[in-house]
Amino acid sequence: MISFEIAFAIVPGLILFLYGIEHFSQEIQKIAGEQFRVILTKLTSNPVNGALLGAIVTAVVQSSTATTVISVGLVDAGIITFTQSLGVIIGANIGTTLTAQLVALKLTSISPFFIFLGFVLSIFGRKYKFLGKPIFYFGLVFFSLHLISQAIDPVKTDPSILTLFSQFSNIYVAIAAGFLFTVLVQSSSVTTGLVVLLVGGGLISLDQGIPLVMGANIGTTLTSFLAALKMGLHAKRAAFAHFLFNFGGVIIFLPFIFAFSGFIESLGGPAAQQMANAHLIFNLIIAIIFLILIDPFSSLVKRLIQGKEDEILFRPKYLMDKLPQSNEKSIELIEKELRYSLDVTQTIFDCSIEMLTKGKSNMHRVSKLESLNDFLDDQISIAIATLSKRGLSRKLARRVVLMVRMSNANEQLGDLAKRLALDSEELLESRLVLSRKSISAINITYSKFSSNLKIISQSAPYISVSNRKKIRANDKILRDMITQNYKDHLKRISSQKTYASSVFVDFLAGIESSNAKLREIRKFSEIYSRTKI
Repeated sequence: MISFEIAFAIVPGLILFLYGIEHFSQEIQKIAGEQFRVILTKLTSNPVNGALLGAIVTAVVQSSTATTVISVGLVDAGIITFTQSLGVIIGANIGTTLTAQLVALKLTSISPFFIFLGFVLSIFGRKYKFLGKPIFYFGLVFFSLHLISQAIDPVKTDPSILTLFSQFSNIYVAIAAGFLFTVLVQSSSVTTGLVVLLVGGGLISLDQGIPLVMGANIGTTLTSFLAALKMGLHAKRAAFAHFLFNFGGVIIFLPFIFAFSGFIESLGGPAAQQMANAHLIFNLIIAIIFLILIDPFSSLVKRLIQGKEDEILFRPKYLMDKLPQSNEKSIELIEKELRYSLDVTQTIFDCSIEMLTKGKSNMHRVSKLESLNDFLDDQISIAIATLSKRGLSRKLARRVVLMVRMSNANEQLGDLAKRLALDSEELLESRLVLSRKSISAINITYSKFSSNLKIISQSAPYISVSNRKKIRANDKILRDMITQNYKDHLKRISSQKTYASSVFVDFLAGIESSNAKLREIRKFSEIYSRTKI
């Protein structure tokens, strides 16, 4: 068995490895800052670009977990689409092979140099001081592997150790061991780095090392899967795609594992280099296969993780590029974006009321839509600010000001819609219920407000005389309905046939306030329509 002295040398080395690789990844991300996310967002236009980007980013931060978790988070935030994330996830597996290659190239032997250089830069680096910590932790990663390598050297001839490692001759046992160890340490780089050392030290064969690394590929998917549990449908799909990609790669390779091992041996080189090459070539082949089959792979994930939730993307619909040189055409684009933002507001209201009527939380989606509404208001304001720098006629300038006010009012309308969702969430969490009559009253009242909102969103920033009359007629009906609802509610309270009465009142007040805000937009539209003439 392993003596206490040897175990005492191996375990701290492993701890240092985990500590070093985690902090190296954090320091690199800190240096990259928001640019790290911006690059992921901009350079994922097609799967191949996404794969290259995922490989490069992972090679730099030395953590496929960091890359995939960030990708899943960006999908949930609506920055990139689920389809765009697939390329990044596939590429991350290629990038993570760099650690094994560096271990095989004996970088461990010069690791003290990086530790010393990082330390010196941290203290005396001046304008390069920011590089000190990343270089220090980079050196620490490989120095810890050097410690582990020295610690395991005496056990190469220990019969009990050889018996233990002989268990990995069973492919499925080796895959399970690689999976479990990676789940435990939360890093496939740690697992592959150790496997390269074990193969290089003669403790296990290449045939045993390959399934261990395959298991590590599956184990690394758990972190992104857990991160996506509280996220939306499309983030869950991205996390599941990560698992399915890595698991599918193992399944594809299983029938050819010994032939693959023979091919790697035929390439020659030291045992450690052969293991690192196997890791690289395995991930590269699987990445190419899945990139070729990206469309059916995407469809399969969607079929397995079903849902009807629309993908919410934080992108303007019409103000995508620079404004046209023509002021009139520019204004037309801004008008279209304003109508789109009103459609988003309509969706927020529908989701909020649905939470009440169906008794099912949808707060995550409501919050994303409300954030999208804020984003669109910002984009409209930026476009209008750009347009305002041009020479505008008095009439155009007035229209521009009115659109700013309408956009701001719509953003506030979105806040009111979210407030209704929060009221529904409060009701669900308290496990109180509204009577059927109360829910019916809210539905009928909301339908009148919704009718007004639809009329505005379809024509804004203009409004016709006939639509103006419809809205005013609806306003009168809505006021009468709200007054009657308050009276009926008082009767239900006095007869003790209702619960959660404050929520009912909050909902009526919320719809009333929302209609008042919508009335502002209608009045701005009336002025805007006259300005156009």
